[in-house]
Amino acid sequence: MPYFAERFDIWDKDTSYVIGHQRPDTDSIAAALGYAWFLQQTGRPEAQPTRCGHPSDQTRYALERFNQAPPRLLTDVAPTFHHVAERRPPVTTSAPLTAALDRLASGEDIVPVTEADGKVIGAVTALGVARAYARMMSEACAAPLVGEIVETVQTFQSRAKISDHRGTILRTEESEFLIVDDRGFYDGVAVQRRLLQPPRAKLILVDHNELTQAVSGADEAEIIGVLDHHRLGNPPTAAPIPFVVDPVGSTSTLIAEHCRSRRLTPPRGIAGMLLSGILADTLVFRSPTTHERDFDAADWLGGVCRIDVLLYGEELLRSAPGLSARTTDDILDGDRKEYEMGDWKVSIAQVEVTGMQEVPAQRDDILEAMNDRLKQESLGLIALMITDIVTGQSHLLALGERSILNALPFGRLSETEWDLGDVVSRKKQLAPAVQDAIESIL
Repeated sequence: MPYFAERFDIWDKDTSYVIGHQRPDTDSIAAALGYAWFLQQTGRPEAQPTRCGHPSDQTRYALERFNQAPPRLLTDVAPTFHHVAERRPPVTTSAPLTAALDRLASGEDIVPVTEADGKVIGAVTALGVARAYARMMSEACAAPLVGEIVETVQTFQSRAKISDHRGTILRTEESEFLIVDDRGFYDGVAVQRRLLQPPRAKLILVDHNELTQAVSGADEAEIIGVLDHHRLGNPPTAAPIPFVVDPVGSTSTLIAEHCRSRRLTPPRGIAGMLLSGILADTLVFRSPTTHERDFDAADWLGGVCRIDVLLYGEELLRSAPGLSARTTDDILDGDRKEYEMGDWKVSIAQVEVTGMQEVPAQRDDILEAMNDRLKQESLGLIALMITDIVTGQSHLLALGERSILNALPFGRLSETEWDLGDVVSRKKQLAPAVQDAIESIL
């Protein structure tokens, strides 16, 4: 199964994108696949699974195990000039001027002009026509061809974000603009009023509800649904939306329950991915986030897949490579989430290992990379939670504000390392403890 699935170059306004967080884990990918399938079966055929980051090794293992392609990659959902471009037919430089005059007379402010191959030259405007006819009258010239009176008008690239050019759009006296692709070929004409109110991508967020964890441009999109099991940090919406946040161990559990409530049995591949999401997020039911509902959902999905749940769970947890086989960037960024805590931005990553013996050899490189991110991202705290999935014990590497570090309620092993004991859940155990520590010093 190929690792990279097809990506979206430009999102479609008529599609609803089911999408997880920026650094997708197994539950995030499984939830996108599973919830999109559920929605398609229940009257939402436009729902499509997507991802805004690359699957982890563990997730790729699950995808290959159940013969599933990753969701397509969607890295930005901000409106672009392509989304407002009207595909008016251009005229070529060799066309007679009358070809453009009829268009101007019908109300168009500009008539796009291209070479024969589609490369944009400029546009015919009413002012350009007036200048041409003034010259004809004074010099007794023949009627010009389109190419002789082309004017330069404001032009934008189709992939450019409208929000990055809003100031230019508002300041200019022009009301219509040319849109070209990255090679300068014609893509359409954009009208100012549409640029100021562009269409918005429709997003259904799974496994997160905070914009800080969402796909780039989500603040310019329309959030039309949320299915999650994390703390609330959701953006406001213009209208009521389906919003489900339930304290179970996995978003995949909620999707399995949706399917069962509607008497829908997912295909084996979808069921296997949902099972993988539950097992990964609950550490095969060892995590304190585990709920009785996770057991029930996993048991049902295991039956659909015809698979031994516990045996597959151990297989899945051990599928990730050890620290020595991973780059420092992968260790830190493979599963990292940002939080707003007090006046600080906090970033907490988590990596799972099958023994702590590899940590000492990697520690210095990891801390150096953490320090780079601390400065580049203006963080108050950056932390890496290293969880041994065999023993159920964790250590923490952390850098940041000294007051925060000194307030952490764990056994300190060194200036940069803490023993977390049997803390294995970032969501339910570590993040709340860090939040409490920060609140204690405010």
